[in-house]
Amino acid sequence: MKRRLLSYFLSLLTLAATAYGQLGGFGDAPVEITADGNTRFEGGVAIAEENVQIHYGNYSIYTDYAEYNPDTRDVLLVGNIRIYTPEEVLTGQRALFNLETKQMRALEISGARNPMFFNALSMQAPSTREFRIKDATLTTDDSSMPDFRVKARSIRVYTDSWVVFVNSTIHVGDIPILWFPYLFADISNAGFEFLPGYDSRWGAYLLTAYSFPLGTGNAMRAKVHSDFRTEYGPALGFDIDFKYGKDDRSFGKLVTYYAFDPREDVKVGGPGEPPETDNKDGRYRVTFQHRLFLTDDIYATADINLLSDVDFLEDFFPNEYRLDPQPDNYLSVTKWDEFYTMTLIGRWQINDFQETTERLPELVMDFKQHSLFGLPIYYDGETGVAQLRRAFSDIPQFGQTEYPDYQSLRFDTFHQLSAPTQLFGWLNINPRAGFRLTYYSESGTFYTGPGDPVMEYDPDSGELVQIGTTQAAKSPLNAPTDQLETGGSKFRPVGNLGLEVSTKLSKAYEKIQSRFLGLDGLRHVIQPYINYSYVHNFGPAPDEILQFDRVVPSTQLMPLDFPQFTGIDTIDTWSIMRFGVRNRLLTRRNDNTFQWMTLDTYFDANFLNPYTDTSASNLFNIWRLRPVPWFTIDVGSQLPLDAQGFTEVNTGFSFMPSKSLNFRVGNRYIDGNQYFSDNSQVDFFAYWQLNEHWGVSLYEQYEYVSNTLQYQRYMVHRDLSSWIASFGAQFRDNQGGDNDMGVVFVLTLKDAPQVSLPIQFDTATSPIEPGASE
Repeated sequence: MKRRLLSYFLSLLTLAATAYGQLGGFGDAPVEITADGNTRFEGGVAIAEENVQIHYGNYSIYTDYAEYNPDTRDVLLVGNIRIYTPEEVLTGQRALFNLETKQMRALEISGARNPMFFNALSMQAPSTREFRIKDATLTTDDSSMPDFRVKARSIRVYTDSWVVFVNSTIHVGDIPILWFPYLFADISNAGFEFLPGYDSRWGAYLLTAYSFPLGTGNAMRAKVHSDFRTEYGPALGFDIDFKYGKDDRSFGKLVTYYAFDPREDVKVGGPGEPPETDNKDGRYRVTFQHRLFLTDDIYATADINLLSDVDFLEDFFPNEYRLDPQPDNYLSVTKWDEFYTMTLIGRWQINDFQETTERLPELVMDFKQHSLFGLPIYYDGETGVAQLRRAFSDIPQFGQTEYPDYQSLRFDTFHQLSAPTQLFGWLNINPRAGFRLTYYSESGTFYTGPGDPVMEYDPDSGELVQIGTTQAAKSPLNAPTDQLETGGSKFRPVGNLGLEVSTKLSKAYEKIQSRFLGLDGLRHVIQPYINYSYVHNFGPAPDEILQFDRVVPSTQLMPLDFPQFTGIDTIDTWSIMRFGVRNRLLTRRNDNTFQWMTLDTYFDANFLNPYTDTSASNLFNIWRLRPVPWFTIDVGSQLPLDAQGFTEVNTGFSFMPSKSLNFRVGNRYIDGNQYFSDNSQVDFFAYWQLNEHWGVSLYEQYEYVSNTLQYQRYMVHRDLSSWIASFGAQFRDNQGGDNDMGVVFVLTLKDAPQVSLPIQFDTATSPIEPGASE
């Protein structure tokens, strides 16, 4: 977890910048100056004394003495200065502003902007974007003796960019706990990160990083990592974040990391007998991501990820691995227009242990739906040409034989017309018709195994002898096997027809009122709909076409419309009708329409579906209930309408019966799916505020099928005025692998819960690996 504590205090430093920037209106708006004492002009300078009041707009300044020079545009304030703005208060003893250059100098200045406070011996602003502060103290505790504060000899603030601390110390009470001779930080990233801990996989570890600017301005930042794990040895990293161009629209980052893993070899691959990779050269990653705007409507994108081995991300960046276990590798250029988008993309298998559909390259033109010649007829389509290659991993998974790679040149063009209209003022219909033409330079068929033996009686021996074999069975949807029979070019024409019909009915119930349930009147809106899709394949079946863009197993229904259906190479004849009805209960809340409850119910009638043998899909129900902030329910379910269907139910429930108690319960259940294992997992979280100072919480994950308590975390929380200290333990059962155990200690700022000072002892809780963000 990044240490963002110091960064949070940086927003306080922009307080002076904000207030001073608002003083720019001094020269543009009418200024009212009054005083109880003498007011006069001396040498062209206006002078006011005793309880001087300066008012302009929503801002007020009070001081004992003020001077204004209309020639130099200098305003001098002396004695008991109070500056009030709509958001903050500034106080000081002496200040000099220039209304023309926006420069400022001030002595003994302090300020408050909820929830933060600061004071400084002096502050100087050479411009509205730069501030120099001497002998400053920052805190979030509104007390004459704050529990927590940061003291710095000098601070340089660059508005909306970064802050440089010199000779700064963090104090808890009167005790200094950390000292930094020089510290760079920006609004989103702490300059110095220091995280010790223990993890059952890493062993004892110490992760450190330091951020600093490269060049001037806020265009480029660098970060150096120096880490040590007892199980994985030392590691070094260097990252760069950059932005440039018009409005800083072009941006990117470079991430490098090298681990001197002391182990002799690294196990890679899946179960069975995976090969071993020699580790003498260390383990590493290089990631480069970039978005470059060439013009206002043309931009280039790069996403390159080079990894030393298949286990690198899981070992060193576990949270990143959980989000994206196989990062992509591609370069693209996109031209955007009101009516079309054109993209040129190249994609490669840089890591030979990752299966990749290479595009070497691919050019696609997407035409957005738009009216033809002002008629009530709309056109949309896409055309693309690509040199494709499906490159399989060189590490067989789960004992499978390595598949042969294959490639083909593909030209694909799709065009569709639709005519949305409304009949009788209430019936919405949208007929559509289109065609698709696809050419492949190469084709092929995968077979599932050898054919059955053909036997014949031999009169000489009097026995049955094998004289051959039948043709092997074709692999369903041409899924890869170790037997590929290649062929020549193929041409596949496809036609599609469709009709979408819907209407909307509603009724208001103004008499329904309930403060407890959050109801101020109720309106029921019901929207039944039907979507019929017919596709006819006039060419070869999918088992004769090499699969690149294909249908993959999923528990959700596939799109019925083009171009939303992207499995180009798996297209076959189908006739499917989707029936559905949407229900919404609406109420008034805070002068807006609020969705009190929603229910979406739908299913597919499969008159002909090449991707399933069922006559009907599951019945889907998506139900959301949000009556009040302290009570919510989410249920997503699908129940079988056919004997070959399966059951899936995902439930979330949140309830806060009192101010001191709240809990959440979640359940994920799936049963009978041929692609996904049966699973029933329950998540439970509860927090109980015992009294004003103490609280306890727990979080558990239980898996019913294996009868395993997969994850447990138990915490004790102590209120420390400005902070909450949390201490606890956590356990993870990896079901066959090494179990994880850890201790967690976290300090959280009450006024801003996103700010914490972590001392953690397990990676399972937070993204503490290098480069992770909160």
